[in-house]
Amino acid sequence: MIRATFSAKDNKLNLTLPTCWGELSDDELCMVLRCKARSEEPWRQRLAVLLHLTGLKFIRRAGRHWVCSVPTHEQKTQRFNLDPELLPSILENIQWLDEPGGHPVRPDRLRGVTAMSATLHGVAFGTYLQCENCYQGILQSRSEDAVAHLASLLYPGMKGRMEMWEQLGVIQWWAQVKTMFSAQWPNFFKPGDGGSAAVMVDVMNNQIRALTGGDVTKEEEILHIDTWRALTELDAKAKEADEFNQKMKMKK
Repeated sequence: MIRATFSAKDNKLNLTLPTCWGELSDDELCMVLRCKARSEEPWRQRLAVLLHLTGLKFIRRAGRHWVCSVPTHEQKTQRFNLDPELLPSILENIQWLDEPGGHPVRPDRLRGVTAMSATLHGVAFGTYLQCENCYQGILQSRSEDAVAHLASLLYPGMKGRMEMWEQLGVIQWWAQVKTMFSAQWPNFFKPGDGGSAAVMVDVMNNQIRALTGGDVTKEEEILHIDTWRALTELDAKAKEADEFNQKMKMKK
């Protein structure tokens, strides 16, 4: 995508940069993940992403300026002088790279395998529970095997050793899903949920019990219903429980 335009009349160069993860194309997303995987320093990540997104090149130093070039809509390349002091303000425009955000995005395919729905629409509740348990395991162990397991669920059937950028993409995708779900169902998803493996087992069992009403014969059916439907019901139950507890406190 050509992101630069040049106005000869005003002698002005404009760069149009994405403002969030959701504005990246699939190819751009993969490129950005590669840039982030190569360095842990945010400013280096942003600079690498800026260069790749715009095609901007530093040609040579000319006094206190850099002579640069960038492809534009109007012509093949446009040369211009860049004041180094302006670079930090340019990089601030892609500061959103530093955080996953709450809009789930992921490469459509990894290693030839198609991803499930980015927002988990149409995904079985049982699969969601497995993914969440994997994610909690990743947070605790930092294990590549745990990341690979999560990837095999999100990209059904994917196998093999993953590159760092692919691991980053999988982890970030699930973090975005959790942020989106927390906003969608605030009664059910509350700060501090999760923790140790033992706690996660309890959380999972409580979720299933809430949906089945304690009827174990319904467990298999519950695990196959749509994740969004299950979480909508759990959020409603959590809201009812909160309202009941508030009424009980007022009576005391």
